[in-house]
Amino acid sequence: MAGIVSLFAPMSRRSLALCSIVLAVTLFLSVNILARGMLVGARLDLTVDKLFTLSQGTHKVLSRIDEPVTLRLYFSSILGKELPGLAKYSGRVKDMIGEYVANAGGKVRLVEIDPVAYSDAEDEAVAFGLRGLPLDRTGEQVYFGLVGTNSTDEEEIIPFLSPSREPYLEYDLTKMVFRLANPKRKTIGLMSWLPVRGFPGSMMSRLSSMGRPWQLVSQLDQLFQVDNVPTDSDEIPKKIDVLFVLHPAELAEKTAYAIDQFLLRGGRALIFVDPLAEIAQRVPGAGGKFVPTSSDLGPIFKTWGLEYDKTKVVGDMLAAQRVNAGTRGGRAVPLEYPAWLQLKRTNVVGDDLITTEIDNMLMASAGALGFKAGSGLTFTPIIATSEQSMLLEAEDLKGRPDFVTIVKDFKPSGKRYTLAARVSGPVASAYPKGPPPVAAYIKVKKKDKKKPGEDEKAKQAEPSAAAKKKAETRRAALAKVHLAKSKGSIHAVVFTDTDMLRDEFWIRVQNLLGQTITIPVSDNMNLVTNAIDNMTGSDELIGLRSRGVSVRPFTLVQEMTRKAELELRAKERELQSRQDETERKLRQLQSPVRGKGDRAILSRKQLKEVEKFKGKLLTIRKELRAVQLGLRKDIEELEGRLWFFNIGLIPFLVALTAVVLGLARTRRRRQRMETEARG
Repeated sequence: MAGIVSLFAPMSRRSLALCSIVLAVTLFLSVNILARGMLVGARLDLTVDKLFTLSQGTHKVLSRIDEPVTLRLYFSSILGKELPGLAKYSGRVKDMIGEYVANAGGKVRLVEIDPVAYSDAEDEAVAFGLRGLPLDRTGEQVYFGLVGTNSTDEEEIIPFLSPSREPYLEYDLTKMVFRLANPKRKTIGLMSWLPVRGFPGSMMSRLSSMGRPWQLVSQLDQLFQVDNVPTDSDEIPKKIDVLFVLHPAELAEKTAYAIDQFLLRGGRALIFVDPLAEIAQRVPGAGGKFVPTSSDLGPIFKTWGLEYDKTKVVGDMLAAQRVNAGTRGGRAVPLEYPAWLQLKRTNVVGDDLITTEIDNMLMASAGALGFKAGSGLTFTPIIATSEQSMLLEAEDLKGRPDFVTIVKDFKPSGKRYTLAARVSGPVASAYPKGPPPVAAYIKVKKKDKKKPGEDEKAKQAEPSAAAKKKAETRRAALAKVHLAKSKGSIHAVVFTDTDMLRDEFWIRVQNLLGQTITIPVSDNMNLVTNAIDNMTGSDELIGLRSRGVSVRPFTLVQEMTRKAELELRAKERELQSRQDETERKLRQLQSPVRGKGDRAILSRKQLKEVEKFKGKLLTIRKELRAVQLGLRKDIEELEGRLWFFNIGLIPFLVALTAVVLGLARTRRRRQRMETEARG
């Protein structure tokens, strides 16, 4: 030790500094060599939203992979040079897939491919079905897609990895891996009280589009195995993965029990109820008779704690669609009808994955969902109205409603009403005592003829002893496998409108050169397929939510714009109301006297009323401009403050801190030198 001290003692301060640097570099290299050998695979996610930290659900999916999965990432390097932003996003995609590879225990492999134009790699990308984008007028295509394959040559494809889907990147990747690990096609059980299959071969199908199959069924057939489930079923087949319940009107007790037990066994359900199914007013159901316009799941909803009134329809003036309210003076009168809703992205609640890229939805006479705490379930709203909403009587909207009166009497409640929600969690059976009474399982035949004055109930034939015995046996069999509570968590998505599934609410059908082409006009069907797609996955896949993104929008500016829009729409309605009222008064005061050229001669009183109306109109227009200018002013002031903080204040504070530290360091050095001089 004394030798070491004597070695460094005669060294100058400069030599000591050089030795310190050499030792620091040596230590740095040693630490890196040790870390490379001992910390392989260790990662630390320092992003605010943990963009590269896989969720617990994804970890479970990766841990259950039996066969290896290969992910081929096709990214044209020239695309990254032309669009640097896309190159950065491709880096984030690679990093995310890298997390899958690192956590899959060797069961996930990543292959990066640059599909150069006119190469074998490009031919391979085209063969897989990736979507190429033209780079310039030369016709050269660029690619940015992902292809997943398993050991049995099953394929899952993302044709183009759009940055707009970055919040859902983990979900898309996990879904791809899950499907490749579980390639069997999922089965959807369609239980509909509405004629979604149409009336094949009937006169109605030949004369009217109302009797034809809905495009809904055609779309589902392309994606899933769709089996029909009778509306009088007393048990849901076990092979059904997701039960699609559509407008359960006059729901039989045995069928309600079957749905209840299906969910308790772990089945998933997509449920569409409606306080006013407008299609039910015009087209008979599958049995040839008209079904009620309202529907619900009665005891099941009550047990879940759902509050739903099938006599009430939600109206939203902010989302109101424009309809023809009749004629006035030989011209059509357009009016915003609040019971028909054109919903936008602002009506999407939360970040549920089934609303991915859902920006435009159409609904007609939808109901409202509420939730009563205490059932043990989780109620997650998915779609909701604006605050400019109120509840309307469904009975007042049947047939040809009085549009003008409905709009005139409309008084917003200031409350947002839920139109669709996800329900999940453990729950008890709606039938705690077991299956319904034996009478619910007896198939009653009707008499061939009805006597004069005999009601419908009396027309039913008395069940035979054999029928009663069969019903008792059936009920006893169901009682043996009765579940009083769910085995785990139930999963259901509930919508309060059925008309949204009708063809005219989401597609336009055109005939081009003898071929039928469907053009989407709303995202209604995408919403349905997203919901089924989500529920056909594992519990872990269902539990995934969207992630944060590296780009952060100005949410404060968006909220300011939304509030101003509400105020503007209110002013617009006020203007329309005053205009209608003034026109009515003018018609009452209009003189029958006509001048030359058949031009109306207005009295002084009428002219005064016209001038009064013009004055009101100018005043309200000034108020509208004032609101718009106020919004622009608030946004500009906010932008100015942001510019000041980001460009001016922060650098100034950094510079000021550096100056203060420099002065403090200089002062300490001076004090040290003065102390040494005195010593």
